[in-house]
Amino acid sequence: MRTVFIIILFTYTASLSGQADSVYTQSYLDKSTRFAWFTYGGDLNYLSGGSTQQLINGTKQTTTFGSTLMPRITIGGIHFWGHTDFYVTFPLSFLTIQDIPNGLDEIDVYQGVETGMRVYPIKLQPKKVSPFLGVSFRRIRFSQESEESTSSNGAPSFGRFIHPIQFGLTYTTDQWHLTASGYYNHQNEFNYYISPTEIADVKLNPVSFNLSLLRYVDSDRHMRTKRAVRRTNEDYRVLKDRNLLSTWFYGIGPSSALQMSKSSFLRENYPYFYDDYAASILPDLSFGRYFDKVDANINLSYRTYGDRYEGYNNEIKIRRHSLGVESVKFLFNYLGFVPFVGPILSYENLNTTVNGTDYKENKLALGITFGWDIRVTKTGTSLLRTNLRYYPNLHMTIENEKMMFDHLEFNFIQWVHFIGRKKALN
Repeated sequence: MRTVFIIILFTYTASLSGQADSVYTQSYLDKSTRFAWFTYGGDLNYLSGGSTQQLINGTKQTTTFGSTLMPRITIGGIHFWGHTDFYVTFPLSFLTIQDIPNGLDEIDVYQGVETGMRVYPIKLQPKKVSPFLGVSFRRIRFSQESEESTSSNGAPSFGRFIHPIQFGLTYTTDQWHLTASGYYNHQNEFNYYISPTEIADVKLNPVSFNLSLLRYVDSDRHMRTKRAVRRTNEDYRVLKDRNLLSTWFYGIGPSSALQMSKSSFLRENYPYFYDDYAASILPDLSFGRYFDKVDANINLSYRTYGDRYEGYNNEIKIRRHSLGVESVKFLFNYLGFVPFVGPILSYENLNTTVNGTDYKENKLALGITFGWDIRVTKTGTSLLRTNLRYYPNLHMTIENEKMMFDHLEFNFIQWVHFIGRKKALN
């Protein structure tokens, strides 16, 4: 009897030990590694023209303009097992083909960095066509310059943050997504200063079209085998024994800054700049520490961006440097999709130059950081992160008016590397 009891106790203990060692199961890794995959490629964006007004012999007359064709580069990620596409697209403005009507020396119909989401009721899978419905967020810019203009630095731009609805079809092969889509932009009418005092009515055709070809990469597929599952659990034990589940990290990636509020300084002094839209591409650099037990980060983050308003013999340049300490808490892990949120306190160096005169202000600012990691396991030496940051009412004061810097910073893909893990696992 005593021997039987010892055998049962030994078997039970071994069972518990085996369960404790198996942090990740093959079932979990099979499902979680299929949750998301990376995409990259390019597209052609076709804007279908519109109408504006110009001064001819002192009288405003309506002028139509034709299409704009712009190639773009796209990076993104398919999430939720092929049902959702999150992406960011960067225009190659130097390759833009623009139709310029008679009477104008220049016209610029430009749509900037686009961030979007597409939802596929029928999931993406090879040799299938999947319809989608989505929404995108982007800056639109419009400017025109008459052949009779005497301005030394051209005409100002009109800018707006738009969110058109999109719809279309994606055909998937073993390696590629081919997508044809249309956009409907209801924010297609606005006023534009064709002189420091004269305003024109501009109408853009609300429908535009897009054709894209993206390569998709399932970089985690090697983790689904039994051998990979064993290796992942062994890696977990190694990192745990060496206290490297909590570790230092650094991150780097491109971000975009999107204007959220208009500046009263421009409204009162330069009304033809008031409806311009400040936006910029910027580097997002971070360095900090990940704490495994509480599943949280504390890190330094540095970003800088600038933009320019110019036209009608005036020029205003803005520049922001931001060094922040942020702390984020990861909320949950849904099969590798790990959202987070937390505060950021930063030291802000704000600068505005108005026709050569500098205005500077240094201040502390409180913002909010949120986003998500794609983190299938805690054993990775690196991962991909999405950061969004917002500083409500961040501004500097010039002549008792506000120059706004409360941009929404959207870093779609940041590469994060955990220091020391790779060496420990080799």
